[in-house]
Amino acid sequence: MKLEGAPVKQKQLVGLRSTEYEHPFDRNALEALRGTPGLETIVKKFNHYGIEKLLKIRYTGSNIKVDDRNYPELYDTLRQVCAIIDLPEIPDLYIQWGYEINAFTAGVEKPIIVLNSSCIDFLSKEELMFIIGHEAGHIKSQHVLYHQIAEVLPIMGDIIGNATLGIGSLISTGAEIALLNWQRMSEFTADRAGLLACQDANIATKAMVKLAGVPQKYFNSINVEEFIAQAKEFEGYDYDTLDKIVKLMSTMWMSHPWTVMRGAEFFKWIDTGEYDRLLSANRLENLIGNSNASGTGKMACPNCGATLKGVEKFCPYCGNKI
Repeated sequence: MKLEGAPVKQKQLVGLRSTEYEHPFDRNALEALRGTPGLETIVKKFNHYGIEKLLKIRYTGSNIKVDDRNYPELYDTLRQVCAIIDLPEIPDLYIQWGYEINAFTAGVEKPIIVLNSSCIDFLSKEELMFIIGHEAGHIKSQHVLYHQIAEVLPIMGDIIGNATLGIGSLISTGAEIALLNWQRMSEFTADRAGLLACQDANIATKAMVKLAGVPQKYFNSINVEEFIAQAKEFEGYDYDTLDKIVKLMSTMWMSHPWTVMRGAEFFKWIDTGEYDRLLSANRLENLIGNSNASGTGKMACPNCGATLKGVEKFCPYCGNKI
């Protein structure tokens, strides 16, 4: 696989649905997660104790907010990404100090994206579009609630355990494993959203190489082909059962899969032609067709009124069954 060419002018993907680029590992892990006993209880406790509000206060209380008056160039990049992947509501954007190239998303009803300052220092605008697109992809796919729960589940396990004479802690153990497994798989979907945002596989790959930890002094000599070769080699290990077990055990308690593993899945998607198909599709026709398709239209939760995809078994906002 050889990636060539200068960055292209991004195409606005009108009517893009997250299900169009959803990674099957994400989909399958989410189905397994939703079938985990006790998850509904955990969701309700998360909302009952106002943990999301506490998280948002923590993230917004000391970090710099970006808008069209404060760092307008960064805000314009965010706005551009949201328009490209058709995310209707632009999330708030904050910057926090951090030497590591990293970003995350928080908040369900009103999501926010937080970038480490290193993202601005070390990434080009196009690479930043990949990172912001990755986070916006989490929002578009409604990943945020479960991501937040996974972050605080050990604390919630104590809360639920104390409230249920220890039974809740047993529930949270199984749910924690299922949540972390799904959280890792959801990163594959978000990487696809990042590529759709920047629309340049070469740029996205360079961003991944930087995420993987290449020293800053070598940023100008990043060898994309070598990273691709390493990712392809890693992909080959999946055919050996022992290697599968090693990778599973090594990532069991991690929120993100290894960057090279992400690269392997990323390039596999490009090789299938699905990425090019999404870019070349007539988005207006798709939008009209999707609105008429049975079983795929949006619906509202009968309890809280939140907008849903139409495939949920229970509302990710209030935890009630649909």
